[in-house]
Amino acid sequence: MKVSILGIEGTPAYIAALEVVSGTNNTLCSPTDAGCHIAVAPLLTTKLSNEEINRPMLGTLIFHPSPLPWGRGASSIKWAYRRREPITAATWFWANDKYDSGDICEQEILTIDYSLSPREYYNAHVIPALARTLTRALAAIERGHIRRIPQIERYSSHD
Repeated sequence: MKVSILGIEGTPAYIAALEVVSGTNNTLCSPTDAGCHIAVAPLLTTKLSNEEINRPMLGTLIFHPSPLPWGRGASSIKWAYRRREPITAATWFWANDKYDSGDICEQEILTIDYSLSPREYYNAHVIPALARTLTRALAAIERGHIRRIPQIERYSSHD
């Protein structure tokens, strides 16, 4: 499968996604390549245009470090710490024209370790979970199993 990576190169999230894509049977392609099967966005700070979302044949997966639909929005780990929540998650969802509201493809629940700062926790626990969940998602998609679990709006929150 041909996979493109969107986002900020050099960040821990981007590097983790690059290692997953490079370490599997997938081929890395340019985000502008019309022949890409799927795009993954491990860390976004801007909204994607509909053209960017729909350019890959199968769509675009975005990573979010919360148990979507709970914790939509920026800085979800910092918000989870502020609220003293017991858990967060590594979630890959299908991009659509709204923020953090697309169907869920893969999700893994994580216990928050309050002995670490939010940044330390993100690097020590969320990034490895990002890689594990992306590996599972890409393997399933490659086998033809494309999960699209709708988010239940009434359980959503926005930080």
